Amino acid sequence: MSGALVSVCVQPLDVVRTRIQADATRASVLSMVGTVRKIYAEGGTRDLWRGTGPTVFRLSIGVGIQFFILDSLKDVFYSRRAHDGDGGAAGAQQGNAKPQLTPWEAFVAGGAARAVAAAATCPITVVKTRMEMTGAASPYTGTLQALGAIARTDGARGLFRGLGPTVLANAPFSALYYTFYSSLQRRFQKAGAPSAPTNFAAGVAAAVAATLLTQPADMLRTHMQLGVGGAGATLGVQRTLAAIMGSRMGSRALLAGATPRVIKRTLQTALVWTLYEELQPRLLSASARLRTQQEPAGNAR
Repeated sequence: MSGALVSVCVQPLDVVRTRIQADATRASVLSMVGTVRKIYAEGGTRDLWRGTGPTVFRLSIGVGIQFFILDSLKDVFYSRRAHDGDGGAAGAQQGNAKPQLTPWEAFVAGGAARAVAAAATCPITVVKTRMEMTGAASPYTGTLQALGAIARTDGARGLFRGLGPTVLANAPFSALYYTFYSSLQRRFQKAGAPSAPTNFAAGVAAAVAATLLTQPADMLRTHMQLGVGGAGATLGVQRTLAAIMGSRMGSRALLAGATPRVIKRTLQTALVWTLYEELQPRLLSASARLRTQQEPAGNAR
């Protein structure tokens, strides 16, 4: 739910990021504002939301997978800690508050959860990237049609183009993000700050740091999924990296699109986690109330 809601809001930033990254190795390199103007001139406001369909699919499914695995891994770490007789040591809170992961546990859990989610949604990411780049000239009419078209022209392999850089950009991002986020959240909570503002502030700070550290891998992912010089090109990691480095921007091209990506990732991740932290307790509470109401009837039968 949180992934689907947030994805629509931040989609224009994703479109701008993709265009800047694609243009970085071509003749013209525009600023973020210049790119927005160019997109608007080509196809109007609508083009700023190109790729929203696959983005909603990718984020809602991807975030669902990510949080499911993350919570499962947290339970594994807590159970192992309790089994080892260290239930109150690492990350224990005062009173009866829930336990916290250590920084290393948070790094492993965050990275593993996102790696699986990124790999599972890679075909949708390929569709999203191509729709964002082609704009109104896109040959794709929808997510499912695009998946079928890419599979027919490029085979199953084409749907997973850029899988390595996709995981490389997403897994370290989430590993670093969740490590920073859980540490900052714990510090803010000790200061007695309200829940939602605490989660959002921790999310913003963690997202900025993690986004900048993983920007080169994201640039590599974009170019592999588009193909340097056209979506039909099939290049490996080394050849794609060499093409990027050989452009007139040189190594600076690896940081192309950093500004919209930082803004988008910061807003997206902070909002998703804030919504998740607010929605999860309510859903658990509603589920518990439902079970309680059903128990007397079940016992009577």
